[in-house]
Amino acid sequence: MAKPPHLLLVGPNVRRVKTNLATVIDQKALDAIEAEILANSRALYRLGHRHFTFAVRQSNRDWRQKISRLYYGVYNSSRAIRLCVAGEYSTDPSDHAKIESIPDDLPNRSKYENQLRILREDRNLSDYDHTAGIADLALGIAGAVEMASAFMVDSKVYLKKRGVKL
Repeated sequence: MAKPPHLLLVGPNVRRVKTNLATVIDQKALDAIEAEILANSRALYRLGHRHFTFAVRQSNRDWRQKISRLYYGVYNSSRAIRLCVAGEYSTDPSDHAKIESIPDDLPNRSKYENQLRILREDRNLSDYDHTAGIADLALGIAGAVEMASAFMVDSKVYLKKRGVKL
């Protein structure tokens, strides 16, 4: 979690805070808030990318770790998008339920919306179900890698178009 003082700690929606401050602070301060939003979106995407690159290097024998890290890669990338577009940021565990809440204009949104939810279920199975085996994965390893790879690329392109320097 961010340490105070930090923009992400002012409330659950930093874009709403920026909008509400627009009548009492100058443009330079508003630009500084926007730069901070974009910088934090970039940091979240980079965190996700580190999880993703770690995951794809893992052997399929370590399927539990591979699926878990793939999930955290796309989860943090989706968080970067939500922060950038909607101003939403949370470290609450309930935030994981929002992984599939992606903007309408994200390329391949309808495909990702379903597959992100399934990857989350596969991650839960991998992390918490001691009786599960690799055959129990809904996406499978190859499907998870393929979807996560595409999502990371589409996320990067999308964030760049929104002004995030990646």
